[in-house]
Amino acid sequence: MISFFLADFNLLYSGALCFVLFLALLEGVGSLIGLSIASALDDIFSIDIDVDIDAGLASGGLSGVLGWLYLHRLPFLVWLILFLTSFGVIGLTSNYIYILPNLISLPITLLMTFFSCRLLGKQIAIIMPKNESSAVSSHSFSGKIATITIGKGTKGNATEAVLHDEFNQKHYVLVEPEQSDQVFLPGMKVLLIEKANNSWLATAFEPSQHTEMK
Repeated sequence: MISFFLADFNLLYSGALCFVLFLALLEGVGSLIGLSIASALDDIFSIDIDVDIDAGLASGGLSGVLGWLYLHRLPFLVWLILFLTSFGVIGLTSNYIYILPNLISLPITLLMTFFSCRLLGKQIAIIMPKNESSAVSSHSFSGKIATITIGKGTKGNATEAVLHDEFNQKHYVLVEPEQSDQVFLPGMKVLLIEKANNSWLATAFEPSQHTEMK
């Protein structure tokens, strides 16, 4: 059995599981001295996604992908352990059943891992909701300035934008122009005006005319 875990075709999967054990050990040691790798990683990678998951995925934005994987609902360390564990277990199990070349097995394993993160992440999020001590209501975004990240936004066709709140957390939102003659392009700054069903109505930001509402 040891030889199977250490075989060349299993090194990626065995390494992923070993890294999970290393993270658990590091977190355990950190708790003894008053440090938490989970809290540190969660502060660094804290992301809020203010879109409907299915609608966001359909729009093709980063927010849709992260939402589909439930990365926004779990502490980052928990999600990372879920990903690495799923990757390792699925890869080892697949190779135990039938060994395929890595060029074939790796993409299949990654795809199955993403679905595992989606299904298991949803269940974990129910029983262990993310700490919301610094959470900001999305309705407070009115008057905030966001930057278009990808895509082209027109009236009735929302695109993705990102903003930072007072805790310096990133929030990905879907925005569309309030006026039909406006077009949002990547890199443009827009002023959020009103929350619609699945997106925000916004207007192009002009520093001489608008001041961001805190």
